[in-house]
Amino acid sequence: MQIGVPRERKTLEKRVAITPEGAQHLIKRGHSLLIEAGAGEGSGFSDDDYRAVGCRIARTLGDVWSNAELLVKVKEPDPSEFEFFRPDIVLFDFLHLASLPEVAHALLAKKVTAFAYETLRTSEGRLPLLEPMSEVAGKLSVLNGSYLLLSQNGGRGVLLGGAGAAPPARVMVVGAGIAGHAACATAHGMGARVSVFDISEKKLAALHKELPGISTEVSTPASLAKGCSQADLLVGAVLIPGAATPRIITRDMIRSIGSGGVFVDISIDQGGCAETSKPTTLDKPTYEVDGVIHYGVCNMPAQTPRTSTIALAAQTLPFIEQLADLGAAKAIHSSAEIKSALTCFNGKLTNKPTAEALGVPYSAPA
Repeated sequence: MQIGVPRERKTLEKRVAITPEGAQHLIKRGHSLLIEAGAGEGSGFSDDDYRAVGCRIARTLGDVWSNAELLVKVKEPDPSEFEFFRPDIVLFDFLHLASLPEVAHALLAKKVTAFAYETLRTSEGRLPLLEPMSEVAGKLSVLNGSYLLLSQNGGRGVLLGGAGAAPPARVMVVGAGIAGHAACATAHGMGARVSVFDISEKKLAALHKELPGISTEVSTPASLAKGCSQADLLVGAVLIPGAATPRIITRDMIRSIGSGGVFVDISIDQGGCAETSKPTTLDKPTYEVDGVIHYGVCNMPAQTPRTSTIALAAQTLPFIEQLADLGAAKAIHSSAEIKSALTCFNGKLTNKPTAEALGVPYSAPA
């Protein structure tokens, strides 16, 4: 099968969907790889690295889309790519369509078969393609948040770990999944006073066992309000796979953080978890609401493209192999994991939470 890998178009996005090592593996299985010129440079992979393992380098974005049977990306298609959509192409990437209706409608209109990294689920309930980027985003949420707390960035001038008689900063994490866990571990390791909120007592207990110095709270409107009023840094890490994120943090809660406090919303890809959330870009990452600095970058892992590309590509490669070896139809029938990632097929939405979020009729994959 002809596999195409374009250069990412999202602002300052430097990840690439397939490494030269992964490309070599697929070529050995009889597939051909078409890589857009410069696609891997931001992650430390040159065009010559891809040529050395047998890839062809395409000069333009159109060349990649027009010649690919399976198009593999990192982030959702940019509007500049919509013109290349067609019914006989298969797309595999992060889609996050619940918060991107324009992308969803374009895919449906052109009857593209699209699989979403973020909804691919194992029989154990894991989300293996989302997990590595959630871990990266969780760690970066605290690093970015601690930087924004510095006074020259508009923050209230507190150091996460404190110093001498000065107490540590208070970090509040909402969500105890992969991203929330990484945020807690990073903030705890930097010496902050960490509290984590979740509706799952089981997740909270496991996190407290691993990091006994943190505080855990069952998430309720009252507990969230109290936590926000005491926080220097709030990290939103709420996830319902495929669905729009519930906005459980109210504007009053945000206001109670106080001037110079910071809110980092990891869940912004799916719409954000606060009433004040809105997406930002890496070149303009922040805005203020009621004196609280908001950070809502949708592609946070792009800040560490080398690490993020290697971590993500290692997880996606086996599923790219399945789609390339079998084709989309056979892969759906033979793999429950591939089937769980199917989001668009023949002009229909096949992921129920996404369909509900967009107000579009749902069609079962069967």
